[in-house]
Amino acid sequence: MLNHAINQDPVQNLTANPPTSVAVRLFENQAYGTTYGKGLYRRAVYNGTVDIKTPKVKYLIDLFSYQEWAHQARTDQQMVVLQSVEDQPHALFSWVQRYDPLTKHKTPVDGVCVFHPNDKALTLAILDAQAEVEESWKLDVRNCRLAHSQKNSPQLLATNTDLETWA
Repeated sequence: MLNHAINQDPVQNLTANPPTSVAVRLFENQAYGTTYGKGLYRRAVYNGTVDIKTPKVKYLIDLFSYQEWAHQARTDQQMVVLQSVEDQPHALFSWVQRYDPLTKHKTPVDGVCVFHPNDKALTLAILDAQAEVEESWKLDVRNCRLAHSQKNSPQLLATNTDLETWA
C-alpha cells in the first residue's frame, strides 16, 4: 500500500480523518562527500525533519540519489517499494525514521520521501501504525530566508499549513 500511496492525488489520506498538518524542513548536508570511516562517505545531499502536528510526531529523512537510496533498503517492505519506484532524473529519495527527542532513538517506519529539486516538489508517504500516522502528501517546496543566528536554519521548507499557528 505504501508504494501505491506515493503515486496518488496531492493529499491522499489513507484513513478517514481530515488531512494532517505537516512541515518538512530540509537542510543542506554540510558533511556531504566527507568520510566517516575507511572507504565510507556521507552521501545524503539533504538532511531533513518531518513534523506532524497531530499526533505530535517527528520523523527524520536523508535524501540520496536513487542508487544510494536503493542500496539502503533492508526490509521486505522496502524491497517491495523499490520495485514500484523508478529512478527519476535529478530526484532525491529517502526512507523515513521516527525520532524520539527524549531518547534520541531512531526507529525505521514504512515510509518514503521523493524530492524533485528542479520542480521544487516533494512527495511523502508514511505508514506508522504505532504513531497513528497513515497518510501521504504532495507538497510544494520553498526557499527559506537565511537566519543570522547561530541556530541551524533550513534551506528549504514544504508545508500544508501556516506555521505561525503551529503550537
